[in-house]
Amino acid sequence: MTNVMFKKPRFVIPEATKNKPIADIVMFVAGTTDPVNTAGLKHQANTEYWRGIDAKTHKATAESVNNFWNKIKEIKFQYLNLHIEGDFFSWSGDNDTKERNIAAERLMDVMLRTYRNWRHQEVHLHLIGHSHGGNVINQFTELITSKEMIAKSEVLKKNKFTEFPKLWKIKSITYLSTPFFQKKHQLNHTKLHSACKIINVHNEYDLTQQLVADFSLVNMEGLLKSFQMDKFERGIKIVKSVKHEVITDYLKGLRSEKKAIAAWKEMATAFLGINMIISEFIKYINSLKIENSSLQKEKDSFVSILNKFLLWSYDVNKNYNGGKKGYDKVTWATNLNLSQGLTVLNALFHIKSGPKDSYLLSLLANIFGEKRGITDSIDETSWTPKKQTKGLSILDVPIFDEDPYHSRNKRAQFGTFLKGAQSAVHSNNLEDMLMRLFSQFIKPVQLANIYNYINYAEYVVTGNLDAQLKVLRGNLKKYTEFVTKYNADLVAQRDENITELDKKPGSIPYLAMASHSLSHTRFWPKIEEGLRGAFSSGINTGYKKK
Repeated sequence: MTNVMFKKPRFVIPEATKNKPIADIVMFVAGTTDPVNTAGLKHQANTEYWRGIDAKTHKATAESVNNFWNKIKEIKFQYLNLHIEGDFFSWSGDNDTKERNIAAERLMDVMLRTYRNWRHQEVHLHLIGHSHGGNVINQFTELITSKEMIAKSEVLKKNKFTEFPKLWKIKSITYLSTPFFQKKHQLNHTKLHSACKIINVHNEYDLTQQLVADFSLVNMEGLLKSFQMDKFERGIKIVKSVKHEVITDYLKGLRSEKKAIAAWKEMATAFLGINMIISEFIKYINSLKIENSSLQKEKDSFVSILNKFLLWSYDVNKNYNGGKKGYDKVTWATNLNLSQGLTVLNALFHIKSGPKDSYLLSLLANIFGEKRGITDSIDETSWTPKKQTKGLSILDVPIFDEDPYHSRNKRAQFGTFLKGAQSAVHSNNLEDMLMRLFSQFIKPVQLANIYNYINYAEYVVTGNLDAQLKVLRGNLKKYTEFVTKYNADLVAQRDENITELDKKPGSIPYLAMASHSLSHTRFWPKIEEGLRGAFSSGINTGYKKK
């Protein structure tokens, strides 16, 4: 048998590929806010995110017919070689610098595996990212220009990818509500096409892009998973059902037996709800893993106070529900276990002159402080990529007037609130920023009512307890001053009765979620115009609209 020397064949571009027009590939990158975007290995998050799949029913929503994803699919066959990839790429969605870096590696990996047969053909990429998906794209532009970064990637090693195709260029980037950092995730221009288009969609009322995203958290996914609002709803509903006027009438001195019995019932109900809320909150706090030893001590101290608060609420509920029912001044005071409760309340709500010396706000500021608790870094973000694009033209697409909140005529109030909160962050006064946020969850009159209850309670309290009440009243008075100062009246009267906060225009959850998500729900006309101008594969003259 004759020995034959075999040579490794060199790669030859098939004739069919040679004659193909330039390929346009559209890639979607989801952001942090997607509730189903938590299991990258399943490769499902990106699809559900853009297609408008309801997280609970896993079915398409009624609005999804006209959303970004479905509308861009309609133009696919109007071009000769346009490909829209949306079934394969996903990432953890965690608001964490490290996770965004890994996501960039996964984006390259998926792209090269999906279009491996085109690695020697001219390809133009069109990347569309919502929220931190835009920062994943920016990190991707850095990754594909660095052989060192590629070599270190465990994700890319698995498929033996060592470099990015030389003939592939980024022809357009569409940013949807992306918070642009000053330091990290910067746009690298090396692999951008000379005619690369930058499209920037932003909403003036987007609180996440302009404030919340300044904080890159460690394990935000875990925090969100642990904090399940539905576990608190039962307790909140019970507290809201309490008839405050019945208690007030009793405290003012209207003490007929009928009114007293009703007041006893309302007090039992109030402390039942409080007990349920505190119980769930303790479970949540205990679920948080904190590596900082000093902060762990603060956490343990906080939980200890909360447990005392929990025991007090349990005891008071028991007293009003099945304890002494003399319905007189002395029995009322006895049932409240004031010496037990006021000690806890004064520890929790301790404040001397302002947010900086508030126990609760200082504790939270430590938790969210840079490299102190759950925060990886604090980096001032911007709504525009102008600093990073370095001369590239930007197609600016403001959509604030499409936000339902815009019709509430609260633009000036929102602007004042945002400016104050941003200023607090930039001056590293996190306590003040937190006070401004919390002041939007309660109206000054509501806090004033609680303050008045304390005044009324003095009618039925004597001795040392009266001194403790004065301390609590002083703490609440100081909080009331700041809530009055910082409450921006962001919610219009017509929306006051909406119970779901993320659907209540002007509420903090609405501004951070609904206003932030608006950009990826529609295929905005200016985006379509910009993308059509960026596609390189040529018009399909044989296309006929159905």
